[in-house]
Amino acid sequence: MTKIIHELPVVFTCFAYRPEYVAELDGMLPTISKYHPGWPIVAGRGPIDGYELPTLEVESPAGKQHWSLPVPLNLEGTVDDWRKITRVKAWWIGEVWHKFGGLAGPWRRALWIDAEARLLGPLDIELEPEAEVIAGSYVDPHDDEDHEDMIESGFLFFQGAKGGRVEGIIDEWSSLCVSQIENMPPPNPHWPDSDQDVLKRVLRDLTDTEGYTLLKLEQDKYNAMPDDNGTLIPGALVAAWTTGGRSVV
Repeated sequence: MTKIIHELPVVFTCFAYRPEYVAELDGMLPTISKYHPGWPIVAGRGPIDGYELPTLEVESPAGKQHWSLPVPLNLEGTVDDWRKITRVKAWWIGEVWHKFGGLAGPWRRALWIDAEARLLGPLDIELEPEAEVIAGSYVDPHDDEDHEDMIESGFLFFQGAKGGRVEGIIDEWSSLCVSQIENMPPPNPHWPDSDQDVLKRVLRDLTDTEGYTLLKLEQDKYNAMPDDNGTLIPGALVAAWTTGGRSVV
């Protein structure tokens, strides 16, 4: 029997790296608590000084912790800084999944929403509560000719058993992103590529028959972009880039 996501325990997570994004995160988290007050939150803020490797302070149900990335970021003030930081997301979600995913029960659930976004109401995704599931807002190339068919990573939901198919996908995504932080590939000629391009690569040859379900969510509802006047399409539940948009430098 299917359930609506707000009826289920879910670990919400996000991190912000650099002060301008920490401010965005501090504005977003109250909207999660408002509409899903029972969900545990694991949030990261960085960078934190005093560590050899890039480190974030972690706010979690277990108290404050510090997590260090396994590789240096070597930020240089270029667009590659943004490309590297986005790839930290895969590693971060992997850490949350393994360390806190069990807070949702035997079927682990983790939800990521970008720090720049704001939740506008209770989320209403319908899913089987005991199934391997990945869900994300979906870019249709017919609607946006500058992008290929892919799941966007501004809103990502993962559900699965410990050691299951979804966990394997998260681990592979994390491993690839970490390796690319160390050896950044050439940038995409059409747009600054990010962690979602790596996730697309991981998912590209997988289908529902191979152990998980991929839910393609409506972008205008779950990762809604305001128009030039700041107006969202009616029915949006997640407003993206609410305070001026994304910087890629």
